[in-house]
Amino acid sequence: MSSLICFRYADDLGRKLEVRIAAILYFFGAAVAAGAPFLWGLYVGFTIYGLGIGFAMHAAPVYIAEISPASVRGTLVSAKEMMIVMGMFLGFLFGYIFSGMDIVGWRWMVVISCAFALIMGMGINFIPQSPRFLVLKAVRDRSGGSERLLDKAREATKFFRQGASQEEVMNEVEVMRSELEVSMGTEVVKWTDPFKYPTPLLIGCGLVFLQQVTGQPSVLYFATNIFKSAGFGSAAALSSVGVGLVKLLATLFTVWRIDQYGRRLLLFIGIGMMAVALALIGTAFLFRECTAPGVSIARCEDESVGLPQSWALLTVVGLMVYVSGYQVGFGPIAWLMISEVFPLRVRGPALSIAAVVNFAANIMMTLTAEVLQNAVTPSGVFYSYFVLSLISLCFVNSMVPETKGKTLEEIERMMTSKPAFDYKAPDAAKYGMQYA
Repeated sequence: MSSLICFRYADDLGRKLEVRIAAILYFFGAAVAAGAPFLWGLYVGFTIYGLGIGFAMHAAPVYIAEISPASVRGTLVSAKEMMIVMGMFLGFLFGYIFSGMDIVGWRWMVVISCAFALIMGMGINFIPQSPRFLVLKAVRDRSGGSERLLDKAREATKFFRQGASQEEVMNEVEVMRSELEVSMGTEVVKWTDPFKYPTPLLIGCGLVFLQQVTGQPSVLYFATNIFKSAGFGSAAALSSVGVGLVKLLATLFTVWRIDQYGRRLLLFIGIGMMAVALALIGTAFLFRECTAPGVSIARCEDESVGLPQSWALLTVVGLMVYVSGYQVGFGPIAWLMISEVFPLRVRGPALSIAAVVNFAANIMMTLTAEVLQNAVTPSGVFYSYFVLSLISLCFVNSMVPETKGKTLEEIERMMTSKPAFDYKAPDAAKYGMQYA
């Protein structure tokens, strides 16, 4: 729902206000859930909290991309994913810490979210608005306040370009303004305008869709059973901490190397790791057995289904390879790419469309995990994700450009130079674009 709100009002609210709204929703959602005396209160609290996720997931990649120098934009936008994974790791860790408190442990775990929401809400007040957003408002301004907005954009640019000369700041803002006027004039964006840029929309929505349908929600659905089969069933909470730690380390690698290796190469590496892991896990699940004496696997109760010890250990390795591959490739880079490929004039609503596709695909995968498992067996599910991983590699190879080191304005010129379904790599000499 909040992504749909951002589709219509993102460029009216501005990036900073979106972050403030997210922080408020996080705080009150966590507070309501933690203090809920009844189950319905828990639902209300987490619904409010979920609305905050929509605003934050929309604002963060756009805001970071728009304030970042081209040379380190990949690192800074990917750091958003690193902080998400850090939050997941801390959530697993606090869950393990408070697991000994039978009645109120989970409440304390949720209350901790309030503290982080306060830090988020207060911290955004010390950071200027996105210069590109201010230039966008200035170009659209019809009330005579454009020069004031451009002055604010120069001040914001100077804040984010510490050490830059006044001339460099003026030139950067002037490039933003001239590029935007050429691409959109002074017209106000309409809800249909994102669809006028089918190539960026196809790339952005395709990446976040494939990010989900290659099994990311569903593989973790099987994590508890995988650890149980490997003999770690008594330490499920601690095992989750291990998964969180592996995800964090893999994300740190991407943040560290993305502006050196580029987006495409890391996507190929990450998706390739996922494909290998899915093939391994799918094969391992062919050897499921029933631990109850004399009972066939077809009649076995779920709690009695397991894997031979050797295959169980291999599935744990496969699980770790899968989550590492996801965090090297799809996890951080899908959101980085959608913050880069959309033109500024439609970046807010276009990213909202991609976010809706992402969340819808995530919900679809979560709701169908058990149905697919019953229909084609767990092994069939993993092999299906394996095939989708191969399709993802083909999609990246044919559709996704390398954007490292390019300004958002250069990327916009490149991405709007060809129609969808007739996509060819733009002239490298013309755009200075390097392809992996």
